Amino acid sequence: MAFGERLQEVRKRAGLTQEEFAEQLQVSRQAVSKWESGRGYPELEKLLYICSRWDTTMDTLFADELPRRDVAQQAEERTLPPPKLGSALGNFYNNLSPYNKIVVGVLLALIVLLGPACVSFLRVLKGGADNMMTVIWIAAIVVFGIAEAATAGLVSIWFVGGSAAALIVAAFDGPLWLQCVLFLLVSAALLVATRPLARRMREKVVPTNADRVLHHTARVTETIDNAHSTGAVYIDGKTWTARSEDGTVIAKDTMAEVVRMEGVKLYVVPEKKEVV
Repeated sequence: MAFGERLQEVRKRAGLTQEEFAEQLQVSRQAVSKWESGRGYPELEKLLYICSRWDTTMDTLFADELPRRDVAQQAEERTLPPPKLGSALGNFYNNLSPYNKIVVGVLLALIVLLGPACVSFLRVLKGGADNMMTVIWIAAIVVFGIAEAATAGLVSIWFVGGSAAALIVAAFDGPLWLQCVLFLLVSAALLVATRPLARRMREKVVPTNADRVLHHTARVTETIDNAHSTGAVYIDGKTWTARSEDGTVIAKDTMAEVVRMEGVKLYVVPEKKEVV
């Protein structure tokens, strides 16, 4: 049974005509006719409302929409070789966010530096404090790395790169002034390079459609009665299933305030009228 037939079955089980069904969904009768004849599909929000309002599921509506695979195709899929390691790693890296790509790059750089850093550290333990700056830079990398992992907001990752650059110089017995200069220059360069990304990460998050309806008034399009599991409101161009927050019955064509949302249901209270 195709989607259109299953949708028609849901509508008829609810005892609604196409016009009444369209009115509930705030669409035209022609749209409902188009869906039931298999010439289109409702929007996701309409589908969620249908599932919640008339006690059905997406799996039920779309059970026969996916094409069936024959036995030969299934056997061919089972015999496909697994993806190569390089390809899998490339896909993994491409799916990371910009921030995580930077973190992965820093970690790889630290792994590359791990060999000479360990050698230098052993030299310090063996030969005294002549190369103590190596230990200091390793400690700086650890401290700045922990600080960045704890905040996850591009706060100290620049100094990790600067400390790594200074560590390379220290590993080859470079002068202290060169280590400090490299630390400052590399840290500043990383700060400039990642500043646009840091700014985007700190931008205010834009509220979703669901967030925008909270604490606003909506028009009751179906009497809200928790005892009979009925109720719907219209707000922000959409019809939502609604329930009363305090259990009171809210009449049709009145106004109600949205106080919270659970799934695709809005919980509302009667609008408070100002006393003149």
